[in-house]
Amino acid sequence: MSTTEPYVRTFNRYELKYLVSHATGQAFQADLAGYARPDPHSDPEHGYPVYSLYWDSKDFDFFWEKIDGQKYRRKLRLRRYANDGGAFIEIKQRIDRTVQKRRVRMPLEKAARIFTSSGIDNEAAYEIDDPVGQEALFLAHSLDLRPTMAVLYRRVAWFGNYDAELRITLDSRVQYDSRALDIAAPFETGKYVLSPELSVLEIKFNDHVPLWLCRLVAHHELPIVRYSKYCAAIDREHFDGAHT
Repeated sequence: MSTTEPYVRTFNRYELKYLVSHATGQAFQADLAGYARPDPHSDPEHGYPVYSLYWDSKDFDFFWEKIDGQKYRRKLRLRRYANDGGAFIEIKQRIDRTVQKRRVRMPLEKAARIFTSSGIDNEAAYEIDDPVGQEALFLAHSLDLRPTMAVLYRRVAWFGNYDAELRITLDSRVQYDSRALDIAAPFETGKYVLSPELSVLEIKFNDHVPLWLCRLVAHHELPIVRYSKYCAAIDREHFDGAHT
């Protein structure tokens, strides 16, 4: 993939989330055989690192929208995968149960120059000419957003064999840092959002969850949860975990 041209993608999805133990996660992975194939970028055992840098207002407006259960809410984040030389600028929003995500990929150096650890560099921002990047700049200026929290974890991922839009992810070792706010310099070790024994299992789909996957969830007795890594990190860092 070229790092000189923006890669823009927009999609709508539903998401189901579960918190699972290490043992349950391993058993669930084993049961996916024959129904789902590993993401080609994902090491079957260790997955790949995902680093997300979330932006919010000084009053944590995006955090409170989630905690209050608002049916329409948004968040702005920058994301990197493994040692990729690019970064994604992402606007993720929820309208009732539907998740919409718009994102654009740009060279890491360019993203870091525009979306700095202290806010938007207005002079460098003139380099952005794609609609997603411009929307991100508009949100950052109109809502006075700043980089607020960094979250790092390891992800193992699969795609459905018979449904190309079905995606299953298992995120482990979820950590955070409220000071390492440079997209070009991810932290190596942070505070745990979850116990290291727990992982976040997500099912992402467009229309429906296939019957085999419903049966698999029921077999492992997985309780669905409302969970946000960002909100959990903010809650632990600023509110002693009182809200999540």
